[in-house]
Amino acid sequence: MEKAIRVGIVGSGNAAIFHYASYLRATGFPVKVVGVTSLDKAQCKDFAKRRGIQAYDSLSHLLPQVDLIDNCTPGYAHEPVCVAAFKAGKHVVVEKPFTGYYGPSDDEGFGGNRFPKKKMLKEALASSRRIIAAALKSKKKLCYAENWVYAPAVQKEAEILAKSKGQILWALGDQSHSGSPSPAYGIWKLSGGGSIVGKSCHPLTAILYLKQIEGMTHQGKAIRPKTVSARTHEITRNPRFKDKGFLRTTTMTLRTTARCTWSSTTAWWRMFLPLKS
Repeated sequence: MEKAIRVGIVGSGNAAIFHYASYLRATGFPVKVVGVTSLDKAQCKDFAKRRGIQAYDSLSHLLPQVDLIDNCTPGYAHEPVCVAAFKAGKHVVVEKPFTGYYGPSDDEGFGGNRFPKKKMLKEALASSRRIIAAALKSKKKLCYAENWVYAPAVQKEAEILAKSKGQILWALGDQSHSGSPSPAYGIWKLSGGGSIVGKSCHPLTAILYLKQIEGMTHQGKAIRPKTVSARTHEITRNPRFKDKGFLRTTTMTLRTTARCTWSSTTAWWRMFLPLKS
C-alpha cells in the first residue's frame, strides 16, 4: 500500500475544522492528519481530542512528524508559518488570504482603511515573494487553498470553454457575507483587510482561472491581467445608515459585492465594501 501523506494542521479554528473534514473525503491517495498545533491551547486540545489526533505544543514539535503543513492560521501568521515549514522541508497548503499587510509591528490598533495603499501593496507583494522564494528554495510544493477553482460549476465551465473554444467577454462575480466565525476576522492587524481580501478572492480567482483556460485553448499560454484594481465603499459609515441589528457589527467587515470586467489585456476588479468600525 502506498505510504500515506502525513498532514499537520496549524490553527484550530473554523478553517481547520473544514480542512480536516476535507481530508477525510480525499480520494486517489492515502492521507492522514496526524496532529494539530495552535496558539489557543485549550481550543487545540479540544480539536485534537474530538478527532483522535495529537495536539502539539508548537510548530517546531509538529514539523518532524509530518510531510505537509496545512496553514489554517489568520492571515498575519501565514508568512512565518509557511517559511518555517519550507525551511523544515515540508510541503505547504495555505488558507486564503495568501498573505497581506498587517501594519507596523508596534501598532496594535492598525486599520488599513486609513493607511497609504501603495505602501500596503508594496509590503503585501514583498511578503508573497518571500513565501514563494522559500518554496522554490526548498523545492517543495506550495498549494493555495482556494476552493472555487475546484468547484464543480467552475470545472464544468472550464471544460465547456476549452471544448467550444469560447471567449470570455464579460465576467461578473458576486460574493456577500455577514462576518466570519473567526474572532480574528475583521481585525486588520490579524486578518489584513476583511472581506475585500478574505472573501472577494473567491470570484476573482475563478475568473482568473477561466481566462487562463481561454488563453491556453486559443494561443497555448495563459491570459494574465496587466492590472487588478479595487474600489471600496464603506456604506455602513454613511450617516444615514440605520443599524437594525441584522448585520454583524462586532467586526469591521459585513458585506462584499465584487465585479470584474475583461478586455484582452486588462482586468478591472471593482469591489463594493461596506464597513462599520
